[in-house]
Amino acid sequence: MPSMSVPRPRDSRRRASAAFAVTRTGAASVVTTAGELDATVTDQFAALLADELHRQPRALVCDTSAVEFCAARALTILIDMVADAAAARVPFAVVGRRRAVLRPITALGLEQVLPVHRSVEEALDRLTLSADPSGLDAHGSSRR
Repeated sequence: MPSMSVPRPRDSRRRASAAFAVTRTGAASVVTTAGELDATVTDQFAALLADELHRQPRALVCDTSAVEFCAARALTILIDMVADAAAARVPFAVVGRRRAVLRPITALGLEQVLPVHRSVEEALDRLTLSADPSGLDAHGSSRR
């Protein structure tokens, strides 16, 4: 029987730690997450992203570069945010470099739905390139 690599269970006695920060500029809102995005913080994570989207920034970026553990629920929140941001016409991107976020996205084949950029600067460049510079939608109406 081939050996399988099974993730080591997390120590349930250890309290999960996550930190969130928001940076707002004229160009974008960047929500930075660090630590463990597990079930104890996913509601807070979802609310924070929703609050930023509600502000209607020019672009919204979620920086997961310092995330050490990413629960499936956190990925669902990011996927939902892609749809919510599109409906609100706010360009949205995810940044990440760590295996905790990249591996499940790749393993589940979510790269097309949830592309991950290597840096905030790269994400903002991509969002700027994909945005219509006129600020008008397909019908010639103002987006805001």
